[in-house]
Amino acid sequence: MRTVAIYRLLYGSDFIGESLASIYPHCEQILCFVGHEMFGGRRIINYFGHDVYLPHDIDGLTDVINAWKAQNDPDNKVRVLPNPYATLLKGQLQAMVNHEVIPRYDPTHVLMVESDEVWHQDTIRTLFEVAQNSDADEIMASACHLFWRSYKYCSTRTNPYAVMRALKGRKQIGLTGHALTSAGNDVKRHRDDRLKIHNFGFAAAERTIFWKHMTALSFSRDVKLDSPPREEWFEEVWRPWNGVSNRRTDLCPSIGYEDAFAPAQDYPFEMLPALMQQRIKTNPLADWVKLNQIEAAAQPLEVA
Repeated sequence: MRTVAIYRLLYGSDFIGESLASIYPHCEQILCFVGHEMFGGRRIINYFGHDVYLPHDIDGLTDVINAWKAQNDPDNKVRVLPNPYATLLKGQLQAMVNHEVIPRYDPTHVLMVESDEVWHQDTIRTLFEVAQNSDADEIMASACHLFWRSYKYCSTRTNPYAVMRALKGRKQIGLTGHALTSAGNDVKRHRDDRLKIHNFGFAAAERTIFWKHMTALSFSRDVKLDSPPREEWFEEVWRPWNGVSNRRTDLCPSIGYEDAFAPAQDYPFEMLPALMQQRIKTNPLADWVKLNQIEAAAQPLEVA
């Protein structure tokens, strides 16, 4: 089994180190395809009547990856590559796998990872055990732990999606839908309830969430690729949310699907991936520290 992991990146420096570390022992190559343009190629987003311009480099992601690589990549697995298909609206992953991955790296399996996904050490082992013993073309994650505002709170996303493709000697894959999932029904899929990914995409720094929202407004609302988000979501839902005095439940940004994410619940620290436990102890996000302070101030005073 020769597994090549691929990242498709525009931003995401907050957790890329932990994400890379979580898959590193299991993959032969890790390809970080970095783009500087959004789906559809638009560079200006209208936000409450103001034009917001997409920076060329949102959060120094390439520098962060290279710094991690210099300290943690003794086997030279990690490569930072340009994404030549960054603006392609449909079939982007198909093009990447067919033209950039299979001909150059000859994998038996392709693993799709997001920069904010940190695999639990037990879950990633389970994934590779399944891959070695299944004849499925696609291995599906059944759900993900969707962390909200902090490592302390977690929602869920229940739509299954393919995280790994078994190539079985093929030199190309067909049209892709969400993630690596085939857009057709001509593949054999294996869904496993043990495969629940820890996704910290909504627990990132405020700057990251802002650009996450801006890019969604661009390709979902303006280019009409997906369900458009509520324009006010960042300012009115995500930013003021806290676990003490503002525990609102309409978390999903998409218009008409506000309740698609389950209400955020307290998440046990000991159930986090070991890499994230270490991160929290040694280098927590400044935004997490700030949230803790807000929640402490919102706690009612005890009466003697």
